[in-house]
Amino acid sequence: MDGEFIKMYIYDIPERASYDIKDLFKNLEDFSKYEYNTPAPEELPTFTLPQVYNLKGGELQIDNKAIKYKVQVAVYTIGGAYSIRIRVPIENIDFQFLARFSFDKNIVKEIDQIAERIKKRVDSELEKQFSLSTSKISEVYEFYFINSTKSEALKAGKNVIPGLLIDEPNPQSLDPSYVEYVLSKSISYNADDILYVGWEGAVLIDKLKNFDYELLVAEIANIQLLKLRVYKTKASEILKKTSSAVAELDRMGFIKKIISNKAEKLNSELGRFEDDLREALNRIENTVFSMGEWYLSRLYNLFASAFRLNELKESLIADSETIEKRKSFIEDIISTKRNDVLELIVILLIFVEILLEAIYLYVK
Repeated sequence: MDGEFIKMYIYDIPERASYDIKDLFKNLEDFSKYEYNTPAPEELPTFTLPQVYNLKGGELQIDNKAIKYKVQVAVYTIGGAYSIRIRVPIENIDFQFLARFSFDKNIVKEIDQIAERIKKRVDSELEKQFSLSTSKISEVYEFYFINSTKSEALKAGKNVIPGLLIDEPNPQSLDPSYVEYVLSKSISYNADDILYVGWEGAVLIDKLKNFDYELLVAEIANIQLLKLRVYKTKASEILKKTSSAVAELDRMGFIKKIISNKAEKLNSELGRFEDDLREALNRIENTVFSMGEWYLSRLYNLFASAFRLNELKESLIADSETIEKRKSFIEDIISTKRNDVLELIVILLIFVEILLEAIYLYVK
């Protein structure tokens, strides 16, 4: 058996209509050359493909043996993210050796260092075009392809595959019912292939070597997980920030509250975040619908289930509702402030009128 190990490092960046990094990465992948075999070509979904650049690879030193690796950078202009893929083709796969790419600290460190060097190159190029504010939150995911039939591969690797899915170096120690649950998140298109999906990795067993679209679905699901995590963190931060700010507004005296523009700034900040969050959630929904009704849509649902994307979305929708309520409360404060200002102006006008009348009578 042969196959491939792919490690993806996924980073959040601002969404733009396009990114021009062709000066840095010139070897753009041509997706038109792929013949999609699972399912029929006319069922190919319409989700937007990333710009995938093939970079210069290198060699990993494992057990005094040089193993070549490839490097790709996939830039998603819709959604705002990029993925660094370290791809290691492997001949004569031994499952124990394959597991070392996940659990051998020296191998993991070497691959991480390669990805970090590539990340610096990508960030440096993107920073020439706009102010880059990459989130500290990122995703790392492993994809294993095994060129074999399902029966042959499972016979050789049934004690290893569960560990690859959940990052467990000793899956034999797991409860059998839990192992069964882990392996239940799978999908087959025919009798000879199967794709297992886990929180930490996915394992595809197939005799067909075309698995680029399966890899794309895994990448898209990871990007969505990353985006939801980023927005969840931002929502928590803005709710905490506005909570203390609203309390401060309540403590303000009458004159200070009238002079301050803190409420208007808070209202504007909440409005911008609420709009951004809704757009992000809509983009995720649009991606789901664009998967179509066939194999890839079911595959996406498998990743969504493993990553608990729907639960994260529901949590963010709840945050959005809380933000909307807080925004309404601040708008009431602004409205009250305006009424107070109008009342103050009316009082001042009456006072001025009385003062002018008094001066007139005095002069007369």
